[in-house]
Formats: sequence, C-alpha cells, structure tokens
Amino acid sequence: MFTSTKPVNDYEVLQQFKSFLVAHQAQIRDYPDLETYVANAHSGFYFTPLQTEKIPARYNHVIKQLTSSDYHQLAKMLQL
Repeated sequence: MFTSTKPVNDYEVLQQFKSFLVAHQAQIRDYPDLETYVANAHSGFYFTPLQTEKIPARYNHVIKQLTSSDYHQLAKMLQL
C-alpha cells in the first residue's frame, strides 16, 4: 500500500539539475546567458522562437534558491 521513499536533499537535487544543464548545453548556448535560459525554460510560457525543453518541476525548489553568483558558477562549469 505504501511505498518507501528516500528523502532527497537539496544538494542531490542540485547535482541532478547540473546534470540536466549539461545534457541541454546546446539549448543553453542559444540564449544570452544561463539565467535567461532558466527563466524561459522554467516558465510554461514561451514567447521566444527557440525550441527549449521545459525544466522539470522537481528542480523548482533549487531554482528558487539560486543567486546570480550561483548562475555565474554554473555557467563557468558549463564553459558558457
């Protein structure tokens, strides 16, 4: 009846989000910066002509906590 689930902490979700970004690096390069990509791919409304896969909702909590310096570090990691 009940399934046991392991609680996932923010660090694990952040690592998964980084993997998502690495997998979608080609799409990210079409945007002026990583923060713009996340804003467009995170929202359900696309007003740009770019074909962008929507970021899964499981990353919402982590995205809300990102600061501009975090975006800068992520962009550096992705070599953007």
